[in-house]
Amino acid sequence: MKKIYTYLMMLTVSTLIISCNAEWDEEQYEQYVSFSAPVNDKGVTDIYVRYKQGGEVTYKLPMIVSGSIANGKDRTVHIAVDTDTLNILNQARFGREDLYYVAMEDNRYSFPSTVNIPAGTFTTLLDITFKLDDIDLFKKWVLPLSIEDDPSYNYVGHPRKNYAKALLRVLPFNDYSGSYSSTAMQVYIKDRDGNIDKSEAIATTTRTAYVVDENSVFFYAGAMDEDLINRDKYKVKFYFEPDGEKLVKITSDNDKIKLKQLKETSYTIAEVPDVTRPYLLHRYVTFSVDYEFVDYTSANEEIPYYVTGVLTLERNINTQIPDEDQAIEW
Repeated sequence: MKKIYTYLMMLTVSTLIISCNAEWDEEQYEQYVSFSAPVNDKGVTDIYVRYKQGGEVTYKLPMIVSGSIANGKDRTVHIAVDTDTLNILNQARFGREDLYYVAMEDNRYSFPSTVNIPAGTFTTLLDITFKLDDIDLFKKWVLPLSIEDDPSYNYVGHPRKNYAKALLRVLPFNDYSGSYSSTAMQVYIKDRDGNIDKSEAIATTTRTAYVVDENSVFFYAGAMDEDLINRDKYKVKFYFEPDGEKLVKITSDNDKIKLKQLKETSYTIAEVPDVTRPYLLHRYVTFSVDYEFVDYTSANEEIPYYVTGVLTLERNINTQIPDEDQAIEW
């Protein structure tokens, strides 16, 4: 009797196992199509693109078919620009239009209107080509994309908004752009006699350098706030001489800020392998600043500033990753 009972139990368990295995032969979830473009705390996806004067650069945006089993058919996915979603984001996040993200101009990008995801694969890449010559990064450029849905298409876009849409915040970079440590830089207000009180330095921890061209960046002057309503008037360009003495020359397109470089300066680049992770390379760009300018928009009279000290950019690069934009730890 015990043997019969044991056999019955074994038969029951075997049946359950076979049934469970059969269940996994069928799709457990919907096979939705989505972008791989996770949003950050600002509601967009930062993408980094090497600036190339006079040329084109391509960014490869991953696309995914969700599900628990292999994609069973070829899918032709339709992609479109979606400015409506960008407008909704701007209105929800910002109280001033000068802080809005701006839809990238049509002549600065191109991508195919459809992309194929072959049967048997879960992913593909959407090639987006950018032309970034003379782009002004005072504006926060975004390329807003959406997966189009239609009953006649052989796919369904993911129902969650952040999966079927991609708000790509386009951030061109060169060898000198990025977030600099400014703890060794001081900003002083000059009195009417042109003197400064060194005990009254305006301190900052970081300053961001934005691409102008392959060898130039701009900072907002001194400690000017990057959300200042008149910030575009205080752009200071830094040109890094690629050869020779490697001098740094500063200029401004706005004569009203009375920019004056007080001392000639040069920059250094040092590359240091990580002590514990030999595949990681630390790249440092360091240079000193010594200039003066005036704030002519914040008060009834000009406020003169003196800026001095050292700025340092650290860029960590994973040498095992071939794609430069992916190798850099942003």
